[in-house]
Amino acid sequence: MSIASVLSVVSALVIVGVIFTIVINVNHIIDQIEGNLEIKVYLLDDATQLQRDYIYNNLLADENVESVTYESRQQALENFKASLGEDSEYLFSGYTDGNSPIPDSYIVKLKTPENIHDVYLKAVEMDGVRDAVYGEQTVEKLLSFTKFTNIISWVIFAILSLIAVFIIFNTIKLTVFSRKNEITIMKYVGATNWYIRIPFIIEGSLLGVFGALISVLILRSLYYFVYGILIGSLTTLPLGATLASPSAVITQIFVYFVLYGILLGTIGSSFSIKKFLHV
Repeated sequence: MSIASVLSVVSALVIVGVIFTIVINVNHIIDQIEGNLEIKVYLLDDATQLQRDYIYNNLLADENVESVTYESRQQALENFKASLGEDSEYLFSGYTDGNSPIPDSYIVKLKTPENIHDVYLKAVEMDGVRDAVYGEQTVEKLLSFTKFTNIISWVIFAILSLIAVFIIFNTIKLTVFSRKNEITIMKYVGATNWYIRIPFIIEGSLLGVFGALISVLILRSLYYFVYGILIGSLTTLPLGATLASPSAVITQIFVYFVLYGILLGTIGSSFSIKKFLHV
């Protein structure tokens, strides 16, 4: 019965762990994309130094802004050439630092993407600003996808948790049922409910921990295997995002699963023995 309980915990947690790993990676990628989101505020060629300072100070003073970096037209041209690689020499052969088609700009990084449109509207209204761009469609899709992912992941996690509790409850219930005679005798000789209940709760918690540790080892092996395959093929993730490292994923899973295993074992044992305490 103990082996069956541990295997039940392992089966349930491996399924939960697969979903949990996907959620960790999705959140990891979203965090990276959010960190790379920025507004480029292009300045007029005839903008005075006073106007430039005003724009910089007002943007930096905004509570939603994390940093503001100045990029000259020369730097912008070099950066754009570097992004194009070998083709840049042919495409920009007629341009030099003196006649760069890209104007001076301020690169604005935000703390969260939710307020990016408000900062954009504030920037374009300032004197000395030619235009501002931030990839509006990308941000809107990102925010929608984030909300959708969080809702779906919590729904799936809740459903799988209920299934796990049900499996463990019934498995431990069989363990308790096999000892109902001992429980009855203990009640007749005056043992209190908690005196009888505590050993089963401890046993259930230990079974949960053992199941959690085994499931973590299984998920660790699976993730290293899948990570090794995908890391070489996923070269098109948006905005330079990468998958979460195995160490980061396994650390989170280990902490949550040990606590989760103890909780499942405790709940399963507590409810399973309740029926047999009424003698």
